[in-house]
Amino acid sequence: MLAPVEEIVEQGLLVADVAVRMTVKNSIIINALQKHGDYNEAQIIEMVRSATESLAIERERDARHIARMRGEIRDTGRSSWSESDYGNDDNRTLRHRQEVYEGVAEQLHLRAADPEYLEATAKRAMALAWDEIGDSLKERATHPYYSGGDNEEYQNARESRIQQLIEKDLTSLMQQHQEPAQEGKLARKWKARRKDA
Repeated sequence: MLAPVEEIVEQGLLVADVAVRMTVKNSIIINALQKHGDYNEAQIIEMVRSATESLAIERERDARHIARMRGEIRDTGRSSWSESDYGNDDNRTLRHRQEVYEGVAEQLHLRAADPEYLEATAKRAMALAWDEIGDSLKERATHPYYSGGDNEEYQNARESRIQQLIEKDLTSLMQQHQEPAQEGKLARKWKARRKDA
C-alpha cells in the first residue's frame, strides 16, 4: 500500500530544507575561506530563494519525466525511460510518484516566495556556516602543523627561526624602506644645490 501523497511531500520538503541549508552554508564557507568574500543578509536570502527555486524546478522536471513514462506505457504497454522497465501494472505507483514530485515542487515554489521562510533559512544557514568556520579556525590554531604544538623539534628550532627573522628578514625590510627615504633626501639636496647655483 502506498503512503499518502501529503505525507511523502512533507518528508520531501524536510529533505529539501536540509539541501537548501547545506547548499547555502557551503557557498558562504567557500567564499569566506577561499575567496575572502563577505555576504550581507539580503545576498544570503537571495541564495536561499535561488536554491529553493532550483529544487522546485528539479522536482517539476522529475514529474514531467514520470508523466512521459506513463504516456509511453499508455501508448505501448511499457516504458524504458529508466533502468527498470515499467508496464501497465506500474501506472498506479508512477502516478503516485508524479503527484509527490508535483506536490513538492508546488510547495517549494511557495517557500521561494515566502519572506519568512527565506529569512529563517538564511539565518540557519549563516549560523551553520559560521559554526563550521569557527571550528575550522580552532582546529588550525591547535593543530601541530600550524601552531608547532608539542613537537620538540619545532620548539627547539623556534628561537633560531625568530632570530633569523629579526636579523635577516626584518633588517632587509627596514633597509628597503630606508632606501626610498634616502633617495628622496638626495633628490631634495640635489634640487637645492641646483637652485643655489
